Amino acid sequence: MNSPTNGRSIVLCKWQPQLAKDLIDRVRVHVVLDDFDVAHAGIDQEVLSRAASVHVVSSFNALEELGTAAVAIRLQDQGVDKVVSFTEFSQLGAGYLSEVLGLGVCVPGSVAGRDKRWMKHLLAVKGLAVPPFHSLPDRSDEAAVAALADQIDYPVVVKPAAGFGTMSTYLARGAAEFTAICESFAYEPQLASRQLTVETYIDGEELHVDSYWGADGPHFLFVSRYFAPRLTVQYGQLNTDGSELLCREDHPELYAELEALTKQVMDGLDLTETMIHLEVFRQPDGRLVFSEIASRVGGGWVSGLISHAMGRPIWSAMADIAIDGRTEPPRPDAPYLGVLHLRPDGPGRIVEVPTVAEIEATPGVIQAQVWRGEGDVLQMRHPSEWVAFAFVGADTADELHQLFKTIPQALPVRTVPVEHDDISPSG
Repeated sequence: MNSPTNGRSIVLCKWQPQLAKDLIDRVRVHVVLDDFDVAHAGIDQEVLSRAASVHVVSSFNALEELGTAAVAIRLQDQGVDKVVSFTEFSQLGAGYLSEVLGLGVCVPGSVAGRDKRWMKHLLAVKGLAVPPFHSLPDRSDEAAVAALADQIDYPVVVKPAAGFGTMSTYLARGAAEFTAICESFAYEPQLASRQLTVETYIDGEELHVDSYWGADGPHFLFVSRYFAPRLTVQYGQLNTDGSELLCREDHPELYAELEALTKQVMDGLDLTETMIHLEVFRQPDGRLVFSEIASRVGGGWVSGLISHAMGRPIWSAMADIAIDGRTEPPRPDAPYLGVLHLRPDGPGRIVEVPTVAEIEATPGVIQAQVWRGEGDVLQMRHPSEWVAFAFVGADTADELHQLFKTIPQALPVRTVPVEHDDISPSG
């Protein structure tokens, strides 16, 4: 068990090495892991051994297991005052743990953070602009699908009600295509719920807001622009993938507008004291339409991009806020920042991918992450199948945009086709 330097007591859901170490070094921490963490997270046993307690559940959807873990923690420690959760998979479970631990956290708010239907319903009744949507609890109900096909305005996006990462997300341009999608809908294995939402397709530029939102507003807030809407990021549809962090000094009105919109969202969903990743469409006429929000650190490259915007790892900032209620102000690693997702043009077996050293030796690159290697198979069914990231910095916007053009050409990722039966489980 650790010897905390103050009286704080925190429950940490799932394993993130830097966040876990920063917390365990400084306060009393009860760690709740799931089976995936135990098998794949590369847990540092020395750090884990210093936790006040460790509990393992099969998943953060297993309420009885979470309930018994919460009771054990509460009987051992009457002083728990915060549950820290940073992943999509633990959000609902964290809300349940908070409720059982008597922390007064709004469980309906945690549900709204996952179920896109409830999220948009709560915000629509508050007057926010959201895509019109319909709930489809059972895609095998032919009568319900047929009735819906006749009443929706096309094009529409068909996706899991509690999905993430644009997984199992399809665009239907007409009734026949919508019906066919419902009949053959394919769920990614990471998705638990089988209920669907059907939303009107919103055109425009897709932005993301990443912030830690406290009771008195944002501790920090960054606005970034996706190079293209996530739904279009599939093989053959996009040459460059990634995000550009928009400089506040260059876009003061947009920052002010999005901060006001974010406050409306947080109030409407009764969310506070959490990291958020919010996505919004800016339409050609400038109108902002809310897309969705996750009450966690953004996935993929977002944690790295925000770390460079902060000038320190986002995980250390989260630990500071969890313990002290505040963190240091941002000190960006460069005046202009962005990230490129290096990926091939199509699925198959990787035959060429740059190394971390090769990426970081490229002018303008300040950090690299490589998630896949030669021999790995990419199915590319969704845009969250990560390969390699190049985080870039520049002194001017023009220099940054030039890097976005030249780096993918200098650091290609190539695949060769494989037979369907030759796709490995890791692919």
